[in-house]
Amino acid sequence: MATITDVSKLANVSKATVSRVLSGTRGVKEESRVAVLKAVGELNYRPNVAAQNLAKQASHYIGVVLPSAEATNIANYLPLLSKGLKSFNKFMLLHYASDADDQRRVIDELQDQCEAIIVMGAPSVGPQPANVVHFDNVSIEGSIVSGYNYAFATESACRYVLGKGHRHIALLVDDAKEAASQQMLDGYRSALQNLSIPFNRQLVVEAKNDVEQGLLALINSFTKYTALVVKRDSYAAQAMRLMREFNIAVPQEVSIISLEDSPLASLLYPPLTCISYPTESLIDDCLKRVQSIVEGKPQQIEQPPAVAGRLVARASVTTLA
Repeated sequence: MATITDVSKLANVSKATVSRVLSGTRGVKEESRVAVLKAVGELNYRPNVAAQNLAKQASHYIGVVLPSAEATNIANYLPLLSKGLKSFNKFMLLHYASDADDQRRVIDELQDQCEAIIVMGAPSVGPQPANVVHFDNVSIEGSIVSGYNYAFATESACRYVLGKGHRHIALLVDDAKEAASQQMLDGYRSALQNLSIPFNRQLVVEAKNDVEQGLLALINSFTKYTALVVKRDSYAAQAMRLMREFNIAVPQEVSIISLEDSPLASLLYPPLTCISYPTESLIDDCLKRVQSIVEGKPQQIEQPPAVAGRLVARASVTTLA
């Protein structure tokens, strides 16, 4: 008897795509839909609806997919997420994904074990299964999403240091093509434009999975900057370490502000000024969306609301004379 795995192999698509085609879910490419239906006909595949329903009802697991590169940063959110899932008798089934292809593979594997799947970090490109919730990403049209407003956070950070007299602000992003980085750039440009300060591309540095090299490129450049905006507190920690090694005083010569405010922020020297990442709000919103899937009422959102952070002023930003 043919299985969904046989259909996916013959059609050269994922099992999740097969499921979406057979359930009539929107967002599947026409060529993929045709390939699946053709494979179903050739294999005489008949999904066991009763078994699927029974498996779904019996599952007490919610899959959680973490990006390997950001596992340390994101792990801080897991206790709150686990506590929330337990409140409606669900438990985390944790997996890691190294890249977009690995993420798609992990999501496919979890489909048979989990009622819903939470994806943290940047999502893979293309249509997503209806039971996938993207945590902290506002770029997935038609998907179930919870997101931090990185544009607003970056603009707020820049406005704060601009108010302290800084006019040469450097911005460290992960990858300019990635959604959060694009939002950070939007907020950065907006803050500069409001004060008619020209945009200097040399002040925007991409980490490209190597934060230290990105920071070194900025430090070794001849571009003037008196403030630095970063996404993560761990990036700020690396910046402070490197600047000490290069005899650059923080905040006297370079002020630093982050868009996170993890427990690390207050432990750094000087303590780190942040636009606080709204962890609890994002997790609460994510849990509501997971619960809607569990209850059979998934929310399809075309323009998901983004969550704003708040300023936490500490000693890493100084006022220029």
